Amino acid sequence: MPKLADLATSWNNIRILSMSRKITEPAERIRSAALSLFIKNGITGTTTKEIAREAGVSEGSIYNHFENKGDLALKLFMDCMSMFREVLDKKSQEAQTPSGKLEAVIHGFFDFAKREPEVYAYIMVGHFTELGKIPKTVKKPVDVFSMIIKSGIKSGEFSGLNEKLGAAYITGMLTRAILFHKTGVVKMSYRAVVRETVKSSLKVLGSDGIVKK
Repeated sequence: MPKLADLATSWNNIRILSMSRKITEPAERIRSAALSLFIKNGITGTTTKEIAREAGVSEGSIYNHFENKGDLALKLFMDCMSMFREVLDKKSQEAQTPSGKLEAVIHGFFDFAKREPEVYAYIMVGHFTELGKIPKTVKKPVDVFSMIIKSGIKSGEFSGLNEKLGAAYITGMLTRAILFHKTGVVKMSYRAVVRETVKSSLKVLGSDGIVKK
């Protein structure tokens, strides 16, 4: 499993979130600074003093909003995951059939990683390496795929894999495809990578996009 700092290095020209919008509230400045530093140095490699300096607040101010660094890291993760999940949920609503929903969500997954690289990097790597156990109440992208696959199995459009296994397989394929494209391992255009990932996902589920009787 790659380290947080390793993935951040492979993401060239990442824009800091605080640069894309004016942030004035101390809590938001702290979150933005923490996101940047956690990706650059890792959670364990970042101190509250560094976060405070980056955010332009006193170190004590951090504890006015968060219990400790771990609490900040977890709440930041939950905010990022909520943002990601909202995007995927909206994409799912753009289509009517399970295969159409799957394709739309895969496009949304790729687009989010491209549009919000820091948020995506923190979601995909941070919680696997340094955050430990994530509360079960946190809704993840894999849950969106699981619901779509379950619906497709029920309608007869998908077959072969259990919805949870299929969702895990597709999520893993997506994260690898994005990483390999970003690092140049896969020499294909962005659109070609998305298209091939959609085709492979439908194939895994025993569907070509046409409902099977």
